[in-house]
Amino acid sequence: MSLVIRVVNFIVARALNDRQFKALLDEVGNNYPGLLLHSNVRWLSRGKVLSRFAACLSEIRTFLDMKGVKHPELANTEWLLQFHYLVDITGHLNQLNVKMQGIGNTVLSLQQAVFAFESKLELFLRDIETGRLLHFESLRQFRDACLASDPTQHFDLQQLAGFTSNLLQSFKGRFREFRERTGLFKFITHPHECAVDKVDLTCIPGVSIGDFELEVADLKASDMWMSKFKSLNAELERLARQRAELAREHKWTEMKNLQPEDQLILKAWNELPVTYHTMQRVSIAVLTMFGSTYACEQSFSHLRNIKTNLHSRLTDGSLNACMKLNLTTYEPDHKAISKTMQHQKSH
Repeated sequence: MSLVIRVVNFIVARALNDRQFKALLDEVGNNYPGLLLHSNVRWLSRGKVLSRFAACLSEIRTFLDMKGVKHPELANTEWLLQFHYLVDITGHLNQLNVKMQGIGNTVLSLQQAVFAFESKLELFLRDIETGRLLHFESLRQFRDACLASDPTQHFDLQQLAGFTSNLLQSFKGRFREFRERTGLFKFITHPHECAVDKVDLTCIPGVSIGDFELEVADLKASDMWMSKFKSLNAELERLARQRAELAREHKWTEMKNLQPEDQLILKAWNELPVTYHTMQRVSIAVLTMFGSTYACEQSFSHLRNIKTNLHSRLTDGSLNACMKLNLTTYEPDHKAISKTMQHQKSH
């Protein structure tokens, strides 16, 4: 990655080099307008930088030769093998990252996305070990191109399999506590299927385990409240289908207008009577768990946009007021408010 950053900075960070490289891309008929800069702050930029670098690799070699800059790694088969592997694996990580973004995702949905990616990593590991490379498009194309020019060439994929295995173990270790809380997280959407002995309430202080078990027993015996959560799951399924269709069509703005998942779950729990107050407390505790830093990062972005040198007042009070307006989801009913006001009569 360090070599890629050095090459990209050499081309993009200098105006003359950038113009000349773009002219070279136009001359050879490359569809890309240029390279992308990498930012350590934005994780998603890494995968995009690598994929663009791979797409323009032949033009990059030609341009560096024209400038007299030597980077022998760009012609080294072993280095290129690892590079194309990195292009593919960061692409898969980017897809996981996108799934975990957005406001309204519950810790349960994020946990399911992480566990699904762990299963995919096991699939990727077998894919590399067998040499099929069905899920590593860039790596497969590079290998096939090399074999087409030299059929006797041998590729050692064991090191790449080791990288994938280490990544899998890292995920399992980092999210081990998530796995231990699976029963608790599933409780918020499937309380009627809850096995009380598998729900660990130690992370929620002040909750009576005895009251919780009794309320779960009452809920399972009530057909009326059981149907409430069956309807909830039907609504969550409909929401998931809508998100998938909008994501396929890249309609991200319309996706933001969908009702958040956590609001649907909270609404269902608020409709229960107070006799289930312990269960309600547990569900709210799970819903308020920070499964993603997306909301914090979004708040910081709003803060940066607000605190510019164009503002005449940068006091804490004005900043807090602007932040509340940017972050709140409250929509005032202007018609109802206007009805409570006395109209100004003409004289």
